[in-house]
Amino acid sequence: MTTTGRPSRARPDDGPPSPGGRASRGVVVAILVATVLAVVVLLPDLFDLDRVLPFAVTAALRPSESVIVAVVALLLLALRRRWWPVLVPVLAVAVVAGAVVVPRAIAGPAPPPGGTELTVLELNAFEGHADPRTIANLARSEHADLVVLPESGERMRSRIAALLPEYRTWTNVPPAAADVRGIVVASSPRAGDVTARRLDEGARYPWAELSGGILGPTRLVAVHLVSVVPEWIGYWPEELSKLQQWCAPGGDPSPAMIVGDFNATPDHSAFRAGTAGCTDAATATGGSLVPTWRSSFPWWFGAQIDHVLTRPGTDGTGPRARSTQVIAVPGSDHRALLTRLRL
Repeated sequence: MTTTGRPSRARPDDGPPSPGGRASRGVVVAILVATVLAVVVLLPDLFDLDRVLPFAVTAALRPSESVIVAVVALLLLALRRRWWPVLVPVLAVAVVAGAVVVPRAIAGPAPPPGGTELTVLELNAFEGHADPRTIANLARSEHADLVVLPESGERMRSRIAALLPEYRTWTNVPPAAADVRGIVVASSPRAGDVTARRLDEGARYPWAELSGGILGPTRLVAVHLVSVVPEWIGYWPEELSKLQQWCAPGGDPSPAMIVGDFNATPDHSAFRAGTAGCTDAATATGGSLVPTWRSSFPWWFGAQIDHVLTRPGTDGTGPRARSTQVIAVPGSDHRALLTRLRL
């Protein structure tokens, strides 16, 4: 027996997917991939990715990278308008990343008049290869009261002492130590009876503490934190956390300054956590986006990883930054940071 009826209709999912459906899914995937990549490159600290490589590096370069990504996205939008679904989210992430760093280019209120003027010159001397004559000329011409030179040992100290005989010089490592491990400090006659001692805080490189003389009740800690490289990245967040002993409110009642090469910027979550309670002199004076590293890069690209941090004492008095200036010095992969303060 045979039966008759209407022919069955094929269901929509019985045949191959339409080209339009494949294209739509491809666009969605492209949007998601591009947006996620932009976020993890420009805003890795939102997810603590900035504590590992390579995102620790991309976080440090956020000021430059956000501008580059925004410019490239705008150019592609002008040339390929049909790509807008992918490019607009990327541009939005770049704008957010840029908005995070812009306040650091705006100077805060100037410190009140009065108090003692203090000028600090800091430079990572790149394993002692920075030109000592340039350093000495800068110290003298800018009337630097204190000079702090990470990656310097006895070899650099002796050269600076010969070029600046009126300055007192000191290093926190023995003569046989490699320059990369040490910090050299020089103090001018105006600085008075400044004393220095080595600090062994569990960091990979020893730090130093200056006190007395022009500093009065303020303690200055000279630091060199480990680099953000594969063999050191595991120690880096821990070393940044050690800064809390000088920055944390309610800790030491005396005012404090922390000066040196931190190998970190305010775009790193570990830096923000370790320095909470301290004020970055460059941020306070609107100069935080001028890179001190790497000196071989153009001035618009790089990271300011050298800092002068300040923290008032429990009575509210302490060092306040007046101005900061970044200066190129031959022989170093860093630029010098010249900071003028009032105590």
